[in-house]
Amino acid sequence: MDIWTVDALPSLGSTKPEFQLGVLGDPVEHSLSPRMQNAALAARGLPYRYERVHVSPSRLEEAFARLRELGFIGWNLTLPHKIAGLSLVDRLDPEAADLEAINTVLNHGGELIGFNTDGRGLQAALTEAFKIDLTKVRIAVLGAGGGAGHASARFLARLRPERLLLVNRTLAKMENLKNQLAGDPRITFWDFDQLERVFREADLIVNATSAGLAGGILDWEPDWLQADHRVFDMVYGREGDTPMVAWAKRKGVPAVDGRLMLLHQGAFAFEHWFGRPVPVQAMRDALR
Repeated sequence: MDIWTVDALPSLGSTKPEFQLGVLGDPVEHSLSPRMQNAALAARGLPYRYERVHVSPSRLEEAFARLRELGFIGWNLTLPHKIAGLSLVDRLDPEAADLEAINTVLNHGGELIGFNTDGRGLQAALTEAFKIDLTKVRIAVLGAGGGAGHASARFLARLRPERLLLVNRTLAKMENLKNQLAGDPRITFWDFDQLERVFREADLIVNATSAGLAGGILDWEPDWLQADHRVFDMVYGREGDTPMVAWAKRKGVPAVDGRLMLLHQGAFAFEHWFGRPVPVQAMRDALR
């Protein structure tokens, strides 16, 4: 089955499930995680399979209960479940608690443990892509009001970059973040009406929104970009560049999409499930 649903999961007491790992999302058909994780499982000689499971927000709690009872090894969470999943696990890894979101669940003998590998995955991806010291650059995070953007903003704040500009369409959605990070003069908060100024004051642009994907075109002004900018789009497409990456490349600005972050956060998730060694090269090859 290409995409599973909660209703299609095996019934309790049935034979061993056809797969024991997966990614839960709504939507989830775009996810390349199965390609990457199944390559890792094969490289380690592990007799398991990883699949995509479409789960609506209203059925997330039911999905967690079913996967726990079926003895699944673990699973990943993608949009829009990373914050909702916090309340559905029995225990949180300290980093997940600090970032207030989870993207990885380990079923440890019936106890569900929530982890967040997005922060470390983002750091590894940015360092690999642009060969930069994140403590010495001015970073703008677009879409810092929720989900991956919120967790990334909190993680990057801990790295103490030269400046951190947090941007969201609605400033009110960053109020909690603003209260938590109050007192650090290097961190400022902006809305999308101020985007041109944000670009002028940042070196590295990290996009955590779906900007451009719906219509396939990004209508921002190319003059906002300078030659020394770097652009990282957390979003990735199954084929070709995302609109944001294509927009930056047309200006000659180095830009990378979210596959590199997917690789690194997926490698950290694999380590939580199975320990080391993690076959990163097999995962990288599969994503290519």
